[in-house]
Amino acid sequence: MVGAFIKESGIIETIDEMIPKTSNNNSAHFTHGQVVALMVINGIGYTSRPLYMTHQYFKKKDVETILGFEFNPEWFNDDVIGRTLDALFEYGLTPLFSELSFNVMEFLGRKVGSVNIDSTSFHFHGAEQKYYNDNNMVPYDIPHKINITRGYSRDAHPELVQIMEQMIMDNPTGIPLFMEPECGNSNDSKAFQRMVKVFDSFKEYTDDGYVYLCGDSALYTSDNVKMMQDSGIKFVTRAADGKLKSVQNFIAEHRDDELDAIDEVNKGRIYSVHDCDVNQKWLLVYSKAAESRNEHSVERFAENELKKQNKRIAELQKAYYSCEPDADKEIQKFKKKCNSYCKVVKAEIIKEEIPKKGRKPKVAKLDEEKQYRYKLDIEVAIDEDYCSMVKHNRSFFVVATNDVDREWEPGELLKQYKSQCRVERGFRFLKDPEFFADSIFLSKNERIQSLFTIMTLSLVVFSGLEWKLQNEMKVTETKLKNQLGKPVDKISLRFVFQQFEEFMIIVYEDGHRIFDRLTEQQNKILKLLGQEYLTAYGII
Repeated sequence: MVGAFIKESGIIETIDEMIPKTSNNNSAHFTHGQVVALMVINGIGYTSRPLYMTHQYFKKKDVETILGFEFNPEWFNDDVIGRTLDALFEYGLTPLFSELSFNVMEFLGRKVGSVNIDSTSFHFHGAEQKYYNDNNMVPYDIPHKINITRGYSRDAHPELVQIMEQMIMDNPTGIPLFMEPECGNSNDSKAFQRMVKVFDSFKEYTDDGYVYLCGDSALYTSDNVKMMQDSGIKFVTRAADGKLKSVQNFIAEHRDDELDAIDEVNKGRIYSVHDCDVNQKWLLVYSKAAESRNEHSVERFAENELKKQNKRIAELQKAYYSCEPDADKEIQKFKKKCNSYCKVVKAEIIKEEIPKKGRKPKVAKLDEEKQYRYKLDIEVAIDEDYCSMVKHNRSFFVVATNDVDREWEPGELLKQYKSQCRVERGFRFLKDPEFFADSIFLSKNERIQSLFTIMTLSLVVFSGLEWKLQNEMKVTETKLKNQLGKPVDKISLRFVFQQFEEFMIIVYEDGHRIFDRLTEQQNKILKLLGQEYLTAYGII
């Protein structure tokens, strides 16, 4: 099925037209488009093999039937893959990728309506590669190397260096339209500024030149909001309550009894505001689920902070200070470092005489002859008022848009924002252990970036094929059985792949093939997808 989709969407021909094969030696049996197609099939095949080991995957595969060109496993080796990865990088990975993804969109008859923007990290099993001291010096307009270095890890491997990937994805289909490998310690907010600059190019693929850009809280910064407004970009994003005081104050000013019911778990209301020098509409959402979740998490966090502060106090109270100003200075330092979840309820300086060794003198010393030392007596407690404020604020969130002319309904605006989960599902696909793309073992910087492009192209093919099947089910009102055997009007492509894992192929002496033991559901799926798929399975 994947091979049939690659053939009918013209991915091989598009790559070969953009990057023609230049080598004339006998070892160059494949075009760059054919090599990419083979790597994509391996990636979506859930083989638990890294993409750089693609040549092993095809030793027992009938590539001539799958993709329609002559194939010998001995021809397909590391050198062939390496030359293609180098050629992709030299051409320019981002423009190549966008051209391929928009061609797939055009093949499916889809127009761009709203897109989602996000980023993630992939850890790298290798040495750090650093070419720029400042990420702002990276020449993003031309093919370039990136810093593979440590940064904030999103996949629980802070001990390893990493690479970031930025992505813009079509919301209805889940097809990535733009991708770019980034330095491992790049800042999301700054990276998004570069990405939104390509947003204008999406407008030619719409019906009316009107596209919404949806993102998470990293998109909502003062600079980004002003830039998007000046560029004519309509955005729908969560306003970052942890970064901007204006958002924190807005949430603190409202209560849930002011809001109207959106659904069973959410309440909300739309307000007109002026923030970041831009007129906006803000949807204030109160979530019962978030309130219940944060009730326990805030208390647990506060208790952990109290334990941490008490440990600090125990260490401080062991120390002695030679003068009262030094002791007071230590108290002020402690107060500054004390987390907001805890408050200082007692902070005193205790003055005591330094005991002398030996016999007690017969005549008592005068005060001016005595020596003194100072120690601290500090107590802390959980700040209940602050915890209550945090619980209140975390039960709310703000969805912001600069499309003030549209008459939004609260449920409509919330649904538009929640489409952000599309791109997050895409990243989960790339990090799936069966896809085996979350760990990178190559060493050459250029080839690592090219591999990222092929990984994301695999997501384009997967999402495009899934949308095609689901759309045909919707148009023809066809139902297929799910994992429980119940007829449903929407089915995942991964479950479809599982159903095609086992069947028998009968090969006659003349080379004719018959796929035997195809079930009724398998035949239904192939008929929905079309003639190319029926032909691939020998039905037509």
